[in-house]
Amino acid sequence: MKRNIAIVTSSRADYNHLYLLIDALYKSKFINLSLIITGMHTIKNYGETYKEILKDGFKPYFIIETKQNNTGEKDILNAMSNQFKKSYQIVNKINPDMVIVLGDRYDMYPLALTAHIMGVPLAHFHGGEVTTGAIDDAIRHSVSKLSDIHFVANDIFKKRLIQMGERKKYIFNVGSLGIDAIKQIKFKKRAYVESLIPLIRKKKYFMISMHPETISSSNIKLINNTIKSIDKFKDHAKIFSYPNSDTESTVLLKEIKKYVRSSNNSILIKSFGRIDYLHLLKYAEVLIGNSSSGIVEAPFLQTPSVNIGNRQNGRPKASTVFDACLSISEISNIINKAICKKDNVKKISYSGKNHIKRIIKILSSIDLRNIKNKKFVDIIETK
Repeated sequence: MKRNIAIVTSSRADYNHLYLLIDALYKSKFINLSLIITGMHTIKNYGETYKEILKDGFKPYFIIETKQNNTGEKDILNAMSNQFKKSYQIVNKINPDMVIVLGDRYDMYPLALTAHIMGVPLAHFHGGEVTTGAIDDAIRHSVSKLSDIHFVANDIFKKRLIQMGERKKYIFNVGSLGIDAIKQIKFKKRAYVESLIPLIRKKKYFMISMHPETISSSNIKLINNTIKSIDKFKDHAKIFSYPNSDTESTVLLKEIKKYVRSSNNSILIKSFGRIDYLHLLKYAEVLIGNSSSGIVEAPFLQTPSVNIGNRQNGRPKASTVFDACLSISEISNIINKAICKKDNVKKISYSGKNHIKRIIKILSSIDLRNIKNKKFVDIIETK
């Protein structure tokens, strides 16, 4: 008998990581999969990226509109409230044997908690990680405690989950799904990205991916000093991506739009699409900002990244990731240093393990009877 599984995607970032798994689950003869689309995917101001997912042809799918019109605390909490109301209806309709979530986004959390309250086993990818500069950190750990099955990216993260009292036999090190997905892509030559964005024809370019620091009061300084720093590099085109929908996202977006309007050498794009984003990242001179892409995907593609501020504090970093504070002079100096590091990766902190088949086997065969009867495992018991 096939196992009914629902998988949740709430942002362009988690979909990039989950794509390969979603595709494999849909093709599995052991699983009936339903896709739940919510969060940033449904917000017009952030590109309504659910439309890109629908083009991939995965069915059945269910859409839970986030209905978030702004990025203040009240707006986010109201959006989550709306998600909670709809989550019960959708999960009850699908009646899954298991729900799968990835990461640490607040717009994924209502579905994770709904599954837990309804007694549905929850599987979580990328738990045990640390990002002390964002509220995502606490959300990630909260989801880990709600979850029954854990798929982590390395043994350090596995150890952290054990420290949190999670059961060792339900924690599986499967590497990074995002890296596994990149390995499947047949990259085209640089002319392809030049056809996408004529601005970068025969020109080096930076990609800038900046999100709010949600445990900070210096977001205006973060974005303004970043812009002043990159503006010094007149010979480089600048490709900005939209910030995510976190608190104070509009602060960043306002300054980015102001700069792009005044510059004839920059462009702002709401959503690149999964494949095009990775192509642009591969051929970029440097990725600048505070996105997890600079920590996970960029090093694998041998693209240096400049990680500005505190948002990614706590993550392991490759040799091509350069940290910078908010000083204009330091950001500029670090960008120069990163440019010299192109194609010279000595260490990658996140790697793919090609464990999709193993993951499918675990998801389709793991004994779910009594799995919700969790016991907190004290560290002394793991010796």
